[in-house]
Amino acid sequence: MGLKMNKTRVEAFTDAVLAIILTIMILEFKTPESFSILAVVDQIPYLISYAVGYLFIGTAWYNHHYMFAKTKRVTKGVYWANNFWMFTTSFIPVATAWVGRGLNKQGPEIFYFGVYLLWSVSYFILSYMLANANQRDQRPEAAASIRQMAIYRFMRDWRMAAIQLPITIAALYYLPALQMVIVTLQIILVGARSNKDSDRLFD
Repeated sequence: MGLKMNKTRVEAFTDAVLAIILTIMILEFKTPESFSILAVVDQIPYLISYAVGYLFIGTAWYNHHYMFAKTKRVTKGVYWANNFWMFTTSFIPVATAWVGRGLNKQGPEIFYFGVYLLWSVSYFILSYMLANANQRDQRPEAAASIRQMAIYRFMRDWRMAAIQLPITIAALYYLPALQMVIVTLQIILVGARSNKDSDRLFD
């Protein structure tokens, strides 16, 4: 039988890493040298990028907590999948800062897309591993709940990727900043859609 570990420690470690990532992101917001409120205008591109990144991580954390609340024990495979997910998430502050300096520039936006794509792959792997771990642990209802999550079903549907990929590539070529709109809509319309029982898990 594979190694099983206390999931509380994994969750605590994950929460600490995500808290550090969010802290790094806000520290990238530079205090204006001038005392004029108009001095903040130069920071608007970063504020937009920061808002998207915060929404991104906040939504991901909620879904992450839901999956782990459903899970009784954590396998070694889940642990390393979680580490891979945190590794990809740790690049978000860099991508956010660069996009904030060039909101409509191809280089930063392509890098952000690469980070987002890698993050999506790692998140799907983590979800897949958690669902399988629950299935092997004789907890089919928990496994089914994870597989029913909107974000899991979206990532598993290759047709959605076939639609989104050319749209994103076109946006990166003609209007790079449009990618942030696409990411935001995906977070709101897919990531923020939780299962009906999610609220009861936080009592």
